[in-house]
Amino acid sequence: MHKIFRKALDTASGEQRSIIAVSIDIRNFSPFSLKQDSFDIAMFLKRVYVNIIDSYFNFASFYKSTGDGLLLTIPFSANNIEEVAQKTIVNCIACHREFRNICSGDPMIHFSIPDKIGIGVAKGSACCLTSGKKIIDYSGRLLNLTSRLTDLAKPSGIVIDQSLGIDLLDKNTRNNFKEQDVYLDGIAQDTPITVYFTKKFTEIPERNRRPIEEKRWRHKKDVRLLRDIIKFSLFRLHLESKPTSAKDIEVTITHPKMIRGKREKGYEAYFKFTDFEYKLEAGEPFVVFDFQKLRERLEKNQVRKNMNVHIDIAYVEK
Repeated sequence: MHKIFRKALDTASGEQRSIIAVSIDIRNFSPFSLKQDSFDIAMFLKRVYVNIIDSYFNFASFYKSTGDGLLLTIPFSANNIEEVAQKTIVNCIACHREFRNICSGDPMIHFSIPDKIGIGVAKGSACCLTSGKKIIDYSGRLLNLTSRLTDLAKPSGIVIDQSLGIDLLDKNTRNNFKEQDVYLDGIAQDTPITVYFTKKFTEIPERNRRPIEEKRWRHKKDVRLLRDIIKFSLFRLHLESKPTSAKDIEVTITHPKMIRGKREKGYEAYFKFTDFEYKLEAGEPFVVFDFQKLRERLEKNQVRKNMNVHIDIAYVEK
């Protein structure tokens, strides 16, 4: 696949296209992935992606995995926007309602799985990167907006940007939604935008109901020898204060740079580490690491057991 992508880039060009963007995120995927075997995780995602695409969005023109969800784009024109908007939202509602049973009866899914999703929807223009007749990717503000709307759809539900045009939907479909002005990081921090959210399932966070202040980042640092990391499967570090959310936590791992099994003196290597979970126990905030996956990554980078590994947890303070 990566070779096909590379070859397509040689003849790629960009153009503006009118689309409805739909972003779907599987809720509680991180704790699920920490407990489940990697093969089971891959099989679950495969089955979910296939079912979502085939059963609900087979009319979309582009699909892309986002790790624990999907990005879909649906083209429209002035002649069919009402029909396309209505069909998109009706299928979003059905997908959200039926997701808990999306793998029912599947003999490959014999374990407990997440049962909720959040969906963000927005309409507008985006840059489409194409090679011949193949769509490689989409980018632009519309995709960022859709991602932010998905973050709002918690604990589950659907959030629609006003750009879609709520009046394009029939009365029964509109009745599922409630109007709210919201503030979004990087999109609408000082001046709110209007969204429509599923009133039975979605609770708009309080921080998105007022202007967003500049983020205050704090750091929690720790140093461990690789030989100590090997001793644990899970490990947790206490934070001095509460983060705004799990989305506002970033973990960076730094270690001596190794080339062909030898240390490159004076140089360090680093990478972002995402196999962690934020927990709040008795009011105390913790970050729980999957040290097994960290160990695998470090060993792949040829780090030796007697070398120091630096862990930096950066988070936005509440």
